[in-house]
Amino acid sequence: MTKRLKILLYVITAWLGILGILFLFVPSVAEKVMSASLPDKVLNMLYGQLVLTFAYIAFRAARKKEGWSKLAHVILVLCVGHVIIFGFQLISGISPFASAGIPLIINGIFAILLFLFRNDHKE
Repeated sequence: MTKRLKILLYVITAWLGILGILFLFVPSVAEKVMSASLPDKVLNMLYGQLVLTFAYIAFRAARKKEGWSKLAHVILVLCVGHVIIFGFQLISGISPFASAGIPLIINGIFAILLFLFRNDHKE
C-alpha cells in the first residue's frame, strides 16, 4: 500500500470519526454541519454508530501491511454509494445543495482519490 493511499485512508478515518461522534453524541451540531434537520434521535444514533464503524474499517485498512486490501474496497464502495445517494437527492430535489452538495463533493473527491490510488501500490 502506498503512502498516499494510507494518508487518504487516515483522512477518511478522521472525517468519518468526527461525523460519527457528532451524530452519536451531539446531533444538534451534526444538524448544523450537515445543514439538515435530524428529527429521529434513534436513527441519528444508529447512523453515528454506522459511520464510526466505517471510520474503524478505514483505520484498519490504512494499517494493513499488504497492498490494496479488501477493507479499502469497502471504503471505496461506501464513498461511491454516498455520491450516488447524495447526487440523487440533489438532482431529484429531495435535498438542497446546502444539505446534499457538500457531502456529495467530499465523497466524490474521496472516491476519485481511492480509485486512482488503488493501482499505485507496487511493493
